[in-house]
Amino acid sequence: MLNNHLEVLKIYHSVWNVVKTRYEHPIRDMLILGFILFIHTLLSVAVPYILKEIVDQSKSGTTQLEITQLFTWMNLYILATAYALGWLLMNLLNHVQGFLSANLQTKFKIALLHGSVQQFFKTTFAEQKKIEVGVYQTDILRGATSFGTITYVILFVLIPIIFQILSMVWVLAQSIALNYALYFMIFAFVTFVLNIYFTAKGNDIFTAMYDAQNQVGQFFVEKIQANYDIKVNGAQQYEMNLYEKRLNHYKNEMVNSYRKLAWIMAIQVFFVGAFLLTFMLFTVYLFKHQNVTSGDFVLISTYIIALTMPLLMVSQSIIHLKGDFIAIEKFYQYFNLETDQLKLENIIDQPVFYTFKNAQLYLGKNLIQNFNLEIEKNKIYVAIGQTGIGKTSLINYLIGLERIEAGQLFYKNIEISQQFSENIFKEIAVVSQMPMVYSGTLRENLIHNSPYHYKDDELKEYLSKFNLINLLEKNNLSLDDDLQHIYKSFSGGEKQRISIIRALLKKPKLLIMDEPTAALDEQTSLEVIQFIRNQVSTIFMISHANYAIKYADKVINFDELIQQDQRSEDDF
Repeated sequence: MLNNHLEVLKIYHSVWNVVKTRYEHPIRDMLILGFILFIHTLLSVAVPYILKEIVDQSKSGTTQLEITQLFTWMNLYILATAYALGWLLMNLLNHVQGFLSANLQTKFKIALLHGSVQQFFKTTFAEQKKIEVGVYQTDILRGATSFGTITYVILFVLIPIIFQILSMVWVLAQSIALNYALYFMIFAFVTFVLNIYFTAKGNDIFTAMYDAQNQVGQFFVEKIQANYDIKVNGAQQYEMNLYEKRLNHYKNEMVNSYRKLAWIMAIQVFFVGAFLLTFMLFTVYLFKHQNVTSGDFVLISTYIIALTMPLLMVSQSIIHLKGDFIAIEKFYQYFNLETDQLKLENIIDQPVFYTFKNAQLYLGKNLIQNFNLEIEKNKIYVAIGQTGIGKTSLINYLIGLERIEAGQLFYKNIEISQQFSENIFKEIAVVSQMPMVYSGTLRENLIHNSPYHYKDDELKEYLSKFNLINLLEKNNLSLDDDLQHIYKSFSGGEKQRISIIRALLKKPKLLIMDEPTAALDEQTSLEVIQFIRNQVSTIFMISHANYAIKYADKVINFDELIQQDQRSEDDF
């Protein structure tokens, strides 16, 4: 049990460190909120005491009209004014507290969302491929929210209530009797502890609920992304039947979970109600026997009623805390995945970009022994071969997504066999097999991560060269207008050309392209390749197009390469 609690604290501390990377002054904001809560708690104790004094003074039948006593504390006018001002300030602080707590939790959430995406980008390509997008999105959003909830409940709900109870005990000890105050404290804390105990002992009702929710999210994202394939195959009803099964499973898990939650809440309400009943009856008994004044009766009643709502709120908060801790555990599991460890070595210019020396690597499912290849400056390389044979795998080694099994791989002077260098990205650009256009403006899509500044005329010239200027004209857009939903309707060819422009604007020394003209007709492809040749002197390209081979200084035939490797193994 202790180990579990220590592990939870360790995870919380780790997530807190993620928060601090993006949230500049969390401690300062928490202290401000804590101070507001401290004043609010003092007022919640003081205002009922002022009401008690008003009742007792009004019952005494005395009037204080003398000038000398006009401003004394026991003047009813002073008491009434203090009560009204205290009530006003307490409620104003309540709204300020609500704003500050929402602000604090929002900043926590934003910091964690930023940190989680940044961590995802650092995660190795192999680990990224295992992550389900729908599950990941749900886990991250839920975990980012839960961290703020945990922090708020523990620091700004549980601790203030304990302080509030102790303050009430002190006032009761001064106003009535120490014994009565101690009884009040014991009953209040017993109620408080029992609530926590029964919640902590309760079964984990959140994991199954979260898993069912993740399944629904995973299915939703997967099927929405595959909408074209589902539609053209007339599989809508089939997929909806599957979706209905997942929704029913989710519904059943939610109903069972909330049934258990309702039962736990009923137990906790019972304890709070027992506390309320016990002390109200006890106070009536003392009042009937004239052991307490009318003011004391009002004070005690107000305190008891004032505690019932916070105790119920604590009950609800503690119940959900278990689910929140599970949520941050699921959130933090993505921070335990293997990450890319990038070098920052200086690159020394050399006549060869990449060098494979007796490398052992996988091309598709084929393990290649003693692979040797040099990608030299000012040359065009075209890799050909049947689909699925491993051409894209070779690109993945070049850009650091995968590591060779043995041997050596160099980028100029830097060995990148097992650790890639971040500085390489300053010299290369990549056009992937699946070109992307993102939400935002067309300028943002074109510039992307280019370190260079481009004027509007220069960008439009590139668009004209690639027959894309009509994207602006037909939609009546400028370079800085949001593409909104328009980008989703871009054709594969338009996306591919935008992706190529994006790479060229980076002014790379080496351009790596995976099927860059697959979505283009032959005439457009020839124009695009010729333009690329004029912009970049060294190109490594995968292509099935015969016309691309005409531009090659060297053709890498993967079919022959793998056959040769297999013959070598047979000879061995």
